Amino acid sequence: MQTSARNCFSGKVVGIKKGPILAELEIAVSQQTLVVSHIPFATLSEMGLAVGSPVRALIKASQVILFSEDPELRLSTRNRFCGSVSALHQGAVNTEVIVQIENDLSLVAIVTNESAKELDLQVGGRVGTAFTPSSVLLAAEA
Repeated sequence: MQTSARNCFSGKVVGIKKGPILAELEIAVSQQTLVVSHIPFATLSEMGLAVGSPVRALIKASQVILFSEDPELRLSTRNRFCGSVSALHQGAVNTEVIVQIENDLSLVAIVTNESAKELDLQVGGRVGTAFTPSSVLLAAEA
């Protein structure tokens, strides 16, 4: 599968909460990391997803928000991960930031150069990442 999403994680559905409009799926992308996705309830049925189904979770880098680690910071999204900056690639307007969440798990974020400067992002520095469950697209084999 080819995709333009910079973040593509293979995983397995480990939990499903069904609502009348949306379903919330928890996807284990590693032994320690769960990604939460909200998809239309109709899509859940159409894709035939159930607990144990293998899926890929796709998140565009532009949907990943970065923040300074702060124990007092409260966010409304369940997808929050802290890690260390492993690479910075600055362009004319934006900076690509690669954040190592676990040994074999990293997230890519695209932020403005001004934001990268305000956050004082540096390779090896700590940073928090967040993205909403509605920004997580799921792909499964037909």
